[in-house]
Amino acid sequence: MSEKDMQSYFDKLNEANSILKKSLKVESIDALAETLTNISDGKVYVENGVPNEDTAKKLEGIYNELKDLGLTPLQLKQAITVSIIKAQKDDKAEVNKLMTPDTIGLIASLIAYEVLNVQNKTNVNIVDPTVGTGNLLIEVIEQLNMTDKFKINAAALDNDDALIALTKSFSEVMNLNIDAYHQDSIADWDITDIDMAVADLPVGYYPIDDNAKNFKTKSDEGHSYVHHLLIEQTMNNLNDGGIGIFIVPSQIFQTDQAKKLSEWMVSSVYLQAVLDLPAGLFASKEAQKAVVVLQKHGADAKQVGNVLMGTIPDTNNPKLFEGFKDQLQDWAKNFKG
Repeated sequence: MSEKDMQSYFDKLNEANSILKKSLKVESIDALAETLTNISDGKVYVENGVPNEDTAKKLEGIYNELKDLGLTPLQLKQAITVSIIKAQKDDKAEVNKLMTPDTIGLIASLIAYEVLNVQNKTNVNIVDPTVGTGNLLIEVIEQLNMTDKFKINAAALDNDDALIALTKSFSEVMNLNIDAYHQDSIADWDITDIDMAVADLPVGYYPIDDNAKNFKTKSDEGHSYVHHLLIEQTMNNLNDGGIGIFIVPSQIFQTDQAKKLSEWMVSSVYLQAVLDLPAGLFASKEAQKAVVVLQKHGADAKQVGNVLMGTIPDTNNPKLFEGFKDQLQDWAKNFKG
């Protein structure tokens, strides 16, 4: 399978998307979600005569051409992620909704793998409470699936209906089963029995003070930070000893609301790792993010001897990155039950 076929897939997917966008008069991201659902179902969804018969025929022809290209799951995912980036650019999507890059998904999956492997888990229930485009969760699942060691059940939550629809259709095309919930993740969750969470958290203030009032990480005055509330809510919903892998601003422990976050952490979770992501992934120092790994109290959970800290090397530097993987393995031994 060549680069040419992947480019061809992207071009045809883009063509189908443009046709559907025009026909349905929607944003690019909505059109892409519908396109992927159609591809997954193998037919064009028509409601009240839209798209019309000629357009539907044309789309079906493109879908058949896409199928004939026979991409591997990895190539398929690459073609779809490029399409998501294009659609978000067309829609001028806000920063908090932009797709999480594959590299961050790869790093999150390495951390997840090392911990789950040491814990000898075979069935794993994973949630992403701010799933967005779905790329972080899907990358983590794909990477874990490649090891053939786990049976993964996944759930996704997001308050953006267009993005949750995209996550669902993206996962269907990838032949993954993700239960998707359109909801505010600060509100009560319907799902239980969760072993692990992965999330690239939106950053900013949470507008509904009434929902925030029961959280220990809430601000004493004014709006609370949404990423603090989401960390607390997610960890509360995990099984005892459950692991949360969160992508957060590097400055998370240096803000005016950091004290509340730290106080809650001391009482409810173990802070097991704080790792700055490679600087090359971000446009500026201000935009820099880190991975924070938390473990809920209970079960066999205990504080690791040495919290894993530092900066993750660039994945393009194999020697340094292998060294980081060795560090991860040593650290993960702390999670033996």
